[in-house]
Order: sequence, then C-alpha cells, then structure tokens
Amino acid sequence: MRNLFGIEIKCCCASCEHKVIDYEGERTCKLMGLKVQQTFKCSKWQISYGMSKAGSAQGVVRHIITKKIIID
Repeated sequence: MRNLFGIEIKCCCASCEHKVIDYEGERTCKLMGLKVQQTFKCSKWQISYGMSKAGSAQGVVRHIITKKIIID
C-alpha cells in the first residue's frame, strides 16, 4: 500500500500501529498478545503513525550516536 504522500509501505508487523518492541528486541502484538516476527501480518494490521507521516517533510534526520541533526 502507499501512504498519503506516495511512499510505499509494506503491510506487516514492522509497520503496524499495534506492535510493541521490548528491551530484548522481541516484537509483541498489543491486540493479540502474541510474540511475532517483523514480517508477520494479521487481519488487524493498521499503519503506524510514523509510517503514515513518512514523506511529509515534517521530520529531521539525526546522527545515530551524537543525535545531532544531519538533515533538516
């Protein structure tokens, strides 16, 4: 699917609003209460807020270590 800004989004757990990632990096679905893989997709998939805003030019890119803004 594509978001409102034309960016292609894969419909899977990695782009879902209902995912929760714990400190060990395990992904859990809030709705089903199951541990899932990032490529898992269920019928309750909903695009996450971040994925829906991708391509809107409302964010910044930060350096992963220093957190300084690279692209504004």
